[in-house]
Amino acid sequence: MNRITIKKLLDIALPIFGIILELYYRNFCGTACSYLRGTIFGADLVLVGILLMGALLVLNLPFPARRRSFVDQSRAMMLSGSLGGEVLLVRFQIVNDVYCSYCLVFGLVVLVLFILNFRAMNRFLAAASFVAGLLLFHFFFEGSVLPLFPGF
Repeated sequence: MNRITIKKLLDIALPIFGIILELYYRNFCGTACSYLRGTIFGADLVLVGILLMGALLVLNLPFPARRRSFVDQSRAMMLSGSLGGEVLLVRFQIVNDVYCSYCLVFGLVVLVLFILNFRAMNRFLAAASFVAGLLLFHFFFEGSVLPLFPGF
């Protein structure tokens, strides 16, 4: 396989893996981090992660050449912004000394996708989106590390 084919395969496989990871975490996680929760703008981060990976998956569909620039810029903004958000989510885990392997692997998926697509990115757009992701998560992320007990 040539380099472009492997990149394209990873651009499709990693978002699918990210969606499966989020669904597994939400439905089957029974580890110590199962009470680790977070929202942004009131939306559960699991849903945000699934939507992000779904959008990245859609951006791999064949688009007309005249739309390719828009698609590439959209991917750059989503990956850079989500990488900025992931930095703060990892910081949240470090500060609270609670680590979620699913969350960390999801962050790694975002990082790998970012690295795979970095060469095609507009550097200014990527940097601005990274800072925007940092700021959005700084101001609008709400996290909890408290165990949730049903009926209380």
